[in-house]
Amino acid sequence: MTHTHSATPSHGRLYGLMSALACFLLLAAVQVSAKDISVKDAATLLQNPPQGLTIVDVRTPAEFREGHLAGAINMDFFGASFDSQILGLPKDKPVLLYCRTGNRSAGAYDAMEKEGITNILHMNEGITGWQKQGLPLQK
Repeated sequence: MTHTHSATPSHGRLYGLMSALACFLLLAAVQVSAKDISVKDAATLLQNPPQGLTIVDVRTPAEFREGHLAGAINMDFFGASFDSQILGLPKDKPVLLYCRTGNRSAGAYDAMEKEGITNILHMNEGITGWQKQGLPLQK
């Protein structure tokens, strides 16, 4: 009787790897959804903002002048003073963060989180999503 050895992994091992991958992806999705907020939810939040809320627009000053959320401060993500401006934000108060489409603000989220700011809401559709909903801007 000859015994053949297969070079492919066993079904049990493959199942284990797939289960581990599924768990990892699920945890990653939960982490992303925990920080992101839709335009609709942001608009609802701004109707009755939490105490101490800081609204941060990380677009360029020129983009900011074209229109921004009421009460927003401009902290240019690519500006030389961005990192020092983060240090001026309260670590224990909520921050609503946005840019044009969500890319720069995602990077800003990471930078703020590294500095110990814990209550960050990332409007992941950006000001573009806000405008698509026909919501008001301040100039």
